[in-house]
Amino acid sequence: MSSITIFSAAQNNQLYLVRSLLEQDRKLLNAVDGDGRTAIHWAALSVDGVDIIKYLLEQQAEVDKVDPSGWTALHLAASAGHEANVRALLDGGADPKRGNDKGLTALSGHVVLALKVPRSAGPLQIGRLLLSRGADVNARDKANQLPLHRAATTGSEGFMKLLLDPPKADDNKPSVKPRLNTADRAGNTPLHLAIESGHAAAAVLLIEAGADRSRVNLDDQMPEQLEGVGGQEQRRVRIYIVDRCGPAPT
Repeated sequence: MSSITIFSAAQNNQLYLVRSLLEQDRKLLNAVDGDGRTAIHWAALSVDGVDIIKYLLEQQAEVDKVDPSGWTALHLAASAGHEANVRALLDGGADPKRGNDKGLTALSGHVVLALKVPRSAGPLQIGRLLLSRGADVNARDKANQLPLHRAATTGSEGFMKLLLDPPKADDNKPSVKPRLNTADRAGNTPLHLAIESGHAAAAVLLIEAGADRSRVNLDDQMPEQLEGVGGQEQRRVRIYIVDRCGPAPT
């Protein structure tokens, strides 16, 4: 019963209860519930979980312990958009380069949040924080996609700008730039995916940054040859790109 209680206590920001339960049984610190998650996983998902996270880390909780899908507390905090939790976990030694079972890092998984709340600065602040703490802008998941592929697919222009000009993780080293023309398992570059998904402004961002418009995928198609969303919408995308970047290579 107590092992279940500590998870709900962590999720509901009941620090006094978490503290009391751990004082009674230290084994609860890294115990897992029926979902394969520990108390620190649930605290990471709580909007007010930072104090519990800090307490659990002080008690030597395993910061990078994974759930059955390979998600760490950092993955969960980043995907939920809780910046204070992300910062506390990074301060506690969480590895921003660690991938889950699909190879997604906290940064890769966080891109989707930037689309859900496009007018909020929160997602960009979390992305900037992760990059400044060593997240790999060129980390490949099991589909051989970079965070930039995911941002291009969703049309997250603000996040794309961050990835194209990431902050330095080390002042003594040059900033690492994303590999614009990396192909995923289907041979698609971020530019292919931006155009295929109908995100004209995102495509222009990539082209202006140096993306190769003549790169072909495994179907021998260049980005601007893709049918994508089709019809008038795809025609509008092509016109927008040509108006700003000139004609595509032949």
